Amino acid sequence: MRRGFSRARLLLPLAALLGLTFGAAPATHAAAPAPAGAAVAADEGTALPIAYHCDMAVDGLHKRVFISDYTTGTVLVADYQGRLVGTIRNLPGVCDLELSADSRTLYAPLALGDAISVIDTGTARQRERDATGAGTAPLHAALSGRTLYFSYGDQWDANIGSIRLGTATPTVRLGLIPPSSFDGAPLLATSPAAPGTLVAADQNLSPGYISVYDVSGTTLLPHTTVREPGGSSNFSDLAIAPDGRTLLTASGAPYHHPSFSLPDLTEGHTYPSTNYPTAVAVSPRGDVAAGVDSIEPDPDVYLYRTGADTPYRTVFLPPATGYEAGYLRPRGLAWAPDGSRLFAISGHNEEQDLRLVVIPSAEAPAAG
Repeated sequence: MRRGFSRARLLLPLAALLGLTFGAAPATHAAAPAPAGAAVAADEGTALPIAYHCDMAVDGLHKRVFISDYTTGTVLVADYQGRLVGTIRNLPGVCDLELSADSRTLYAPLALGDAISVIDTGTARQRERDATGAGTAPLHAALSGRTLYFSYGDQWDANIGSIRLGTATPTVRLGLIPPSSFDGAPLLATSPAAPGTLVAADQNLSPGYISVYDVSGTTLLPHTTVREPGGSSNFSDLAIAPDGRTLLTASGAPYHHPSFSLPDLTEGHTYPSTNYPTAVAVSPRGDVAAGVDSIEPDPDVYLYRTGADTPYRTVFLPPATGYEAGYLRPRGLAWAPDGSRLFAISGHNEEQDLRLVVIPSAEAPAAG
């Protein structure tokens, strides 16, 4: 009972803040939960003084975790043990957090500030703020080389823009895709392993859309668009595997974590989980963390080796039992770059008691 209610609770508050709309989800029967590997209960984690977690980024250089809160306009800074060590303030409408390749800079779109905040990860201070244009409301971002792509706008007026980094006067370009391509600012994903590839997915429609663009040149060229890939709707998270050829998704339906080839979006391996998928993350070695807003007593996180059908570990987020058992937030998973631990954002009750949970030694042992 709780989980059918809680999924609406997870999605709708931010939608109300941003003026987003959601299509009706298709009739989907709950899938049988994935067969469990070694099951563990995570520790209680660290309470987060935020109102609405939006994204998380892990800085392997300084061993820091950055967590954004759209509502309060802050980014929390934690260490690898989950302890809070700082707060970056005055970031109105901050959502996505995108690290530079050298982990020295964090880029953060400010939906209520019409700008991209450029943050020094060493000092946890804003270095500069680059305007994207009045009323643009940039929300999601993905970095490709020295260009930061960002999605912006409201409902069918949403679009994708870009900002060229590392110049004295950053160049902003808007309207890079045809109007009405997405209902709301789409999720974006890139990877150094897939240079010149940008993935965009619709959060708000059922059935949903995924588009793949070629950004290797000076323009954004459409490559593939698929409606309802693998039966997916209302995408909540995207991850590109280290091979650069595989996209993994989490969405309101179906009740598992599918993968798709890049750039043609042919459906590939399915990682069994359960309802409702909220997050997906892939370690540098390829281990897949599939997160759900599960129905008790199912686990919240399933950990797989690449291409496996059975998880080598499952994790219950605190509290592990009871009507208000812990649940995983949308986009609430991130690996440490060395694969030594997995970070999760859990919720605990109707008051949005959010916590940072550290799952140590999360990767499967090396074969052999």
